[in-house]
Amino acid sequence: MSEALHRYVASAYEQLSAREPSYSFTREEYRARLERLRAAMARDGFDLLLVSSPDAMCWLHGYQSRWYKGHSPTTWPPLQCTVVHVDSDELVHFDVAHHAELLRLCSVADHFRLADADGPREYLSFILDDLRARGWLRGRAGMEHWSHVPNRATSEVVQAALEGAGCTVADASTTVRGVRRVKSPAEIAKLEQAAAVCDAGLQAMQAALRPGMTELEAWAALTSGMAAHGGEPAALHESVVAGPIELGHAWASTRKLEVGDVVCADPCGVVDRYHANIERYYVLGAEPSDELRRLAEIEADAFRLLCTLAKPGVPVRDVTRTIRAFLQDSGVWGLHNWNGGYEMGCSLPPDWVGEWHFTVGDDDCEDVFEAGVVTNYESIVLYPMIDTVVFEEGGARTLSRLPLDVLVAG
Repeated sequence: MSEALHRYVASAYEQLSAREPSYSFTREEYRARLERLRAAMARDGFDLLLVSSPDAMCWLHGYQSRWYKGHSPTTWPPLQCTVVHVDSDELVHFDVAHHAELLRLCSVADHFRLADADGPREYLSFILDDLRARGWLRGRAGMEHWSHVPNRATSEVVQAALEGAGCTVADASTTVRGVRRVKSPAEIAKLEQAAAVCDAGLQAMQAALRPGMTELEAWAALTSGMAAHGGEPAALHESVVAGPIELGHAWASTRKLEVGDVVCADPCGVVDRYHANIERYYVLGAEPSDELRRLAEIEADAFRLLCTLAKPGVPVRDVTRTIRAFLQDSGVWGLHNWNGGYEMGCSLPPDWVGEWHFTVGDDDCEDVFEAGVVTNYESIVLYPMIDTVVFEEGGARTLSRLPLDVLVAG
């Protein structure tokens, strides 16, 4: 029996080894991203870069995992990282040996350096010895201090080790995030697919909504609808909540829906970890009031202003001032919750928010709109109306095909 079990296990590994890799983008796309990152390193004065945030590693070479040890036992430190040198076109990823097949199937990194032990001392020594042999332990090293991976305890140990080896260490978070802001045509295509997934989920939930079902059951219909169209789990809970106001960041609960409830669904559709955020709100089993229809009309008009005015090179504050004046003239400025947007793209838990953002009412913003940037836009007066917006040469466009309006369900 023992020999039979050994053959059974060996056969399973052979089948896995025969599986072909499946990359989200072409090798040429990933190579172009590496070149952009190295150019940014040279500009910002970094010789060595330790890329540790899950979303940045995924963007750089495709690596995706469910577990990055962000809240791990202290004996299992989150030391996995991708290392880039400004003078080398080699992409080196450090991880544990039991991720060998996972990495092979999704990552285009040139070298996988896999440690046999998770122990903190052995693992860190393994990384440093490799970098020393490459001649990379010198000059100015960058770490992602704004990433939750590695955690503070591990990050401090890694920084001390790099400094002990002769490097100076500085935060490179904005360097790593900045190269991702302008999306390639291939990335925008993923975001368009993700928006279609999100629409499908919202439509499935709208069809399923009934008085007496719980917020969690509505959430299940939403996520099942997205999964049926190839949608992946989002980096953040796809909240479905109901009530006299939208509670923003609340979890879906066992609260039962009632006739007349306003149900708010705030999901991201996800394809190859690219997130498109779309939110609509629904009146359950009744016609919306005149006041609610007017609020929705004002929220939708803010989108139209953004898409008409936000062209490459136009100062962000010029556009947001116009939107603010419109909200003031409409009588809702001060009643609004928030109007603005934040960068969308490649995300892994715990968040789908990128680095770049803008806010209506922020007169100190000195940024200009750029072609290829993708954000959501949250037009919120009591209930949120959200869509994903692509900024292009001729202006901006929303990705959802759902009406910018309050909708009826049940």
